[in-house]
Amino acid sequence: MRTFISWITGTRSLTELAKDHHCHRNTLSRKLTWCWRITTPPPVNPYRVYDQLFLDATFLASGCLLIASTRTHIINWCWARTENSAAYRELITTIPAPLMAVIDGGQGALSAITTLWPTTTIQRCLVHAQRAARRHTTSRPRTEAGRAIYRLALNLTKVTTLEQAADWAIQLHNYGSVYNRWLNEKTIIHDPVTRQHTQVFTHQRVRAAYNSLLSLYRRKLLFNYLAPPAGAIDPDGFASTTNTLEGGFNAPIKELARRHRGLSLPHQRTVIDWWLYLKTHTPDDPVEIARSQAWGQVALSTARDLLNHENTHPDTHGIGAPAGYDTGIDSRYQHSLSIQKGWVGT
Repeated sequence: MRTFISWITGTRSLTELAKDHHCHRNTLSRKLTWCWRITTPPPVNPYRVYDQLFLDATFLASGCLLIASTRTHIINWCWARTENSAAYRELITTIPAPLMAVIDGGQGALSAITTLWPTTTIQRCLVHAQRAARRHTTSRPRTEAGRAIYRLALNLTKVTTLEQAADWAIQLHNYGSVYNRWLNEKTIIHDPVTRQHTQVFTHQRVRAAYNSLLSLYRRKLLFNYLAPPAGAIDPDGFASTTNTLEGGFNAPIKELARRHRGLSLPHQRTVIDWWLYLKTHTPDDPVEIARSQAWGQVALSTARDLLNHENTHPDTHGIGAPAGYDTGIDSRYQHSLSIQKGWVGT
């Protein structure tokens, strides 16, 4: 089991580990087969409340991985098809509500936190707020108004005090006053197909960048890290971005998936699950976990019970329905099917 963990979470290849054990890599792979059946225990401590948690998602070949973490370790993770509110609710439902949560701006995380953690203060990642503005203006705006709003977005990450935050808010207000008429200019567009005329904002992209920053400020999502909630253990340790999660955990996970490219998708999830579990606050010894699961026999017996239950379930037999799980393809002739490849006609 220790060899298995060192392989899937380390940088050495299976061939190098096989040389240490004086065998071929295929032989070592067969010896490690049962290790894939060992599952990681639940990592969440239901009695520990954190000052600040970071929530983010990353996409891999095996699915969408959602992670909740502190600055130093993993709190919980879950796999989903996409990044939505249901996935984030599954992620945080077992975690006690922290004082503050930092999100990347996705509506799914915001909805889940509002529902399950109503007392938690939400901080929008300022780097993601900058990126949202840059998507509209580009990094080289051509207009004076575009350059001005882009400078305001860049100055977000330079705010370190409440006085600087107040100055930034004043600059945003002044921008809206100075360029109000320019932002509200409209252009008439003629549709040659429908022969209709439609009015659209002339400077729609710059207007969208301004509205994105204005909306975040009005909803009080920008500068909450400067005024930590009461009861914080480390009031000076609150962060304004999810950089610690993206750089400290998401980036190594993608590198781990790249090193183990070629694995099946379930095995890739197992590799990442073990890596994440070992990054939790107090992980147990993998050997003790394997021993508690009878060296994979618990998962194997559970799978066999499910297989037998599915094949003997009354809903699948007696009505002509196939088994949900089976061990081979039924080659008997069925009048509802046409002749298939491999059948010999007489």
